Amino acid sequence: MLKFITILSLSVFWIPSFDARPGMGNSYRSSNSSSSRSSYSSYKPSYNSSSSSSKSNHTNNSYTSSSGPEPTSYFESSNHKISIHFHADGSADVNESFRIKKDQSKIGIKRPSFLIKKDAEITNLEVFPETVYPSHNSGIITIFWQNNEQNPEMDISIHYQIKDATISMGNLSLINWKFAKTNLSSQPIQFDLKWDPNSFSKNLKIQNEVFNESLLEYERFEIPVRLEEFHIQNDSWKNLELNTFYVIDIPQLSERKSEPQKEIQTPNSQKIEYTLEETVTLNENGSHHYQSRILIPKDNLNQNSLQLQLGLHRFREYGESFWNHFWTPAFQISYGFKGVSTYFWHLFSVSLSDENTTSDNLKQFDFSFSTLGESSNRQNKGLEHWIRITNLENRENLELESFHLQLLSESNIDPNSSKIEMIVSDCEYCSDVFDQSSWIVPIEPKWESDGFSIDWNHPIPNQYKVYIRLQETNKQFYYNPILIFYAVLNAFLHSPGSGNHMGHLVLLGIFFLGFITFGFLYLNRRKSQREKKQNEKFHLLQIQKIDPYFDMELFKKKVILITEKTVFAWDKGDLESVRNFLSASVFQRFSIQLQLMNMIDGEINRMKGFSVVSLGIIGMSMESEYLTLHLKIKCKTKDKTFPKQTSELEIQNQLNNETYSFYEEIHSYTRKITTQTKPNIDLIHNLCPSCGATAKFSHATNKCEYCGGIYNSGEADWVLTEITQLVEWDESKSKNGMEIQNGFAKQLLEDRASAVFWKYIHYQSFPNSEFLKRDSLDESYKQLAGPGKSPIHSPVIGSCHLVHLDLNSKPQKMTCEIRWSGSRKKGLIPEHRRSKLHLVLLTERTKTLGFSEESCHHCGAPLPEIDSSVCSYCKETIPEKVNDWLFDSTELISL
Repeated sequence: MLKFITILSLSVFWIPSFDARPGMGNSYRSSNSSSSRSSYSSYKPSYNSSSSSSKSNHTNNSYTSSSGPEPTSYFESSNHKISIHFHADGSADVNESFRIKKDQSKIGIKRPSFLIKKDAEITNLEVFPETVYPSHNSGIITIFWQNNEQNPEMDISIHYQIKDATISMGNLSLINWKFAKTNLSSQPIQFDLKWDPNSFSKNLKIQNEVFNESLLEYERFEIPVRLEEFHIQNDSWKNLELNTFYVIDIPQLSERKSEPQKEIQTPNSQKIEYTLEETVTLNENGSHHYQSRILIPKDNLNQNSLQLQLGLHRFREYGESFWNHFWTPAFQISYGFKGVSTYFWHLFSVSLSDENTTSDNLKQFDFSFSTLGESSNRQNKGLEHWIRITNLENRENLELESFHLQLLSESNIDPNSSKIEMIVSDCEYCSDVFDQSSWIVPIEPKWESDGFSIDWNHPIPNQYKVYIRLQETNKQFYYNPILIFYAVLNAFLHSPGSGNHMGHLVLLGIFFLGFITFGFLYLNRRKSQREKKQNEKFHLLQIQKIDPYFDMELFKKKVILITEKTVFAWDKGDLESVRNFLSASVFQRFSIQLQLMNMIDGEINRMKGFSVVSLGIIGMSMESEYLTLHLKIKCKTKDKTFPKQTSELEIQNQLNNETYSFYEEIHSYTRKITTQTKPNIDLIHNLCPSCGATAKFSHATNKCEYCGGIYNSGEADWVLTEITQLVEWDESKSKNGMEIQNGFAKQLLEDRASAVFWKYIHYQSFPNSEFLKRDSLDESYKQLAGPGKSPIHSPVIGSCHLVHLDLNSKPQKMTCEIRWSGSRKKGLIPEHRRSKLHLVLLTERTKTLGFSEESCHHCGAPLPEIDSSVCSYCKETIPEKVNDWLFDSTELISL
């Protein structure tokens, strides 16, 4: 029973994630997309806004438009040098220079402050060359161009002074500087640091930050540097690339001028300082036991309501094995309290209850508790422990004066294979203790036979949270599920004074809730399966009314075979073999994606072990002359992207070691309503679906040489007409009620619009592209900026909706809203975009064309992608413009 309840509880938190399908669908960013893990960014309003001084006449200008583009903080640069001179009064002189690559921004660039958690007061700002003009606010320096054109390649240098480059914590001044490259693809930074005597201490540290892909987080490593006389040069780490690094120290600022502040005293504003003595035992089962004592003056007015902050912090997220992830909590759990008063549902803080009076007129509070989740395995990097310095709840005039920490361990700690750091944060509501706004304070513990001790004698203001992080590289441990269950239940039930039967009521409630939850999930699953079968049966009856020979199982097998053939063709890098099964837009999607990957990004996407896991019809629509079935398809495969020069042997070796990924999409298949099923007479069996003649594929023909039928028109057989990302499906379905007159099918119009938009992406990305010319109005084509001006990386269309159709105008007009994503540079996260595409129809469209693009009327071969007047296969003359909807214009609605 215990195992059943535990698995039931944990199963609620286990939600499988499915990636989108290969073919660049995995890069699609919807309007509600978010990264799986984001760094916390604390926002503080700027109280100090100063104008900059420069030789430029445009010093005080600033860019204020909120609707136009903004200066970018990420730009590619080279020869990046940063030189800092730190003074004994806490100020710093900064010189920075770099060469910015061309076409990085139309407005300008930003240089964020390297100070963490502090708004820098900048003076004497100078920027060269004088053709640019700067502005600064809250430590961020913005450099503007004189016109709204892409910048040329040029050298930029920045000189300024920072009045105070330290962070104040009580009576300490801390150095916590962060330096990062201007862009991921920029060259590493060359760093030069000088300081006055009696400023930086001998414990000065420089840490390099590296992303650990296995742990999915950033790690810091100390860089051994060669200290010259008050100087560190870049030569100290010639063999290291400093992409992001930190400078950390507790400087001794002998020349700092103290400016005494007058404190307004009120009868209730007496400053209360307390001390903490804490002994923490690290148990081999992963739990921590805290035995603590707080000493506070007897005259503290709030002594009867002192509370400890426990919070709910995430100490572990990645690094554990799958089994440990399944059992262990990512957030810390506090349980087993003694010496405190707690309340039901109130374990974020507890009140101190037991007190004694000492001989020196102090109130003494002794308490203890245990925690789980503050120790975790870090794969091959050993163990990581987080030890909190227990502090009283935030309140005015209450400050931790000093603390003594005694850390004991059931297993010996080796000082030579351990690393100890003090982490400080002032984030009020952060769940991650060590985020981008926290900083490291150097400490020197006293090692003892069974652990170590730390004595801290500097006041810590009440807004700061302090933790000790201990990393042991030579250890691992295993979790006890029984202990985890006990700790969770103990924390949940720990509520003294709430009634003798409260524990029993809560325990029975857990069992009852678990039973109800299990029953609800089971019945909901049965109901969903039943509705799915009923829905499919309903669709089958509707189709068989117009096509008695339609067989649902044969149709599903055909869909699976087409999907497998398409994936196989994608893996080979050539979609011509499946052109006859795909509509024009689907074919253009895959073909252009392959070209972009190969020629723009220099990559290839390969797949292995593909299979369709499940397939079900979720919708059906009939409009005009066409019937469309919408299928939800779930697949699994091994999928990986490689540089295109990678050898086939290396590709196969890496794919063999790759894990399977899952994805789900909505595939829409369409054909004429009047079409009757002819078993085994289709292109799957190499027979023309129109006349049954043998289909000879002597070239990439799309037309039967006997009856002239176009294979992927939808006139005689099913054709894949649309692939919709699952995240966009509900919205696309809600817009499916637009009435279309005069025999126009919405599915056909959207297919044509999607195909033209893919050609527009091709035109934007390739310098010599003439792919769009035959499919656009001459006037519209001339107004475009030119081919290859704005390359799109990793483009994916999530959905295409018809939003306007005017059949009474001459020419006829239609507008489609396209939701898609793409990135402006290789390696950047794709941005979700919404665009409107306007098309016109000059003459009546050939009805037999259906979902196919116009091909050679003589041999059926596809029209060439270049501006050629003859067919590349039969040499017959081809028209200058296709007899179809033509590109008029496009407009970006939003990012």
